[in-house]
Amino acid sequence: MLRRALLAMFVVLLLIGAYGAYVVSYPKYPEVNGCVNPFRVTTPVSRVQENWSKAHVFLKLATSRDFWKLAKPWDVDYSHVKIVKHTIEYNGEKITMLAMGIPLKDGKHVIALYEFSKPVQGVKVRGYRIDVSEGKLKPELISVNGGKTTTLGSCRHECSSNADCPGPREYCTEYCCSYDRGAAIDCCLNAGRCGAVCGIGATICLINPIGCVICTACVVANCYFCIEESCLEWGTGCEYHGS
Repeated sequence: MLRRALLAMFVVLLLIGAYGAYVVSYPKYPEVNGCVNPFRVTTPVSRVQENWSKAHVFLKLATSRDFWKLAKPWDVDYSHVKIVKHTIEYNGEKITMLAMGIPLKDGKHVIALYEFSKPVQGVKVRGYRIDVSEGKLKPELISVNGGKTTTLGSCRHECSSNADCPGPREYCTEYCCSYDRGAAIDCCLNAGRCGAVCGIGATICLINPIGCVICTACVVANCYFCIEESCLEWGTGCEYHGS
């Protein structure tokens, strides 16, 4: 009983410390330039699968402002989080992008979190909460550089440049309103990735909803280019980037 109480106290203190780091030490990101989509202007070079402990993943998410705006650390299915470090080329320079596919315990959502080692068109972190339960991959929320979360209830076409956005630190941002789930999964399998969890392809989503979430988390982390290529409709919005 005493050990359980001490463990519970340790977890509470860990959460308080992580939240303190999240509030106090979070960096201020640069301004975003142009109507941006960081994935369109980068080229994949290589990737390395990361093998983080559950504690490491928890601390990473607990200190990520963008993640807190999309979900909470205790909502995560830590057994199936996928993390991949991609080397990409941007403006003639090789940088890295940490891609995280984070399945939630509700069995319906995956958080996609992308963190660049250097800002790409001003974007340092971009995250989505994606609903996988409706036959498509549908982004519900988007967070950029720790700014205000935007709800993507419908596909908007608000702007073509930053000049169309009236507010301070609001920037014209391109985003996908919905993705072809089957095309994204099959694209990733054809690239030789995620076979262990998506072995039967998009059919997994028809027969195993939980397996679909786990597969989607793997695709989000390993095959971000497949996600982008499977977009069914692009939209634009004036999004608040950064605090």
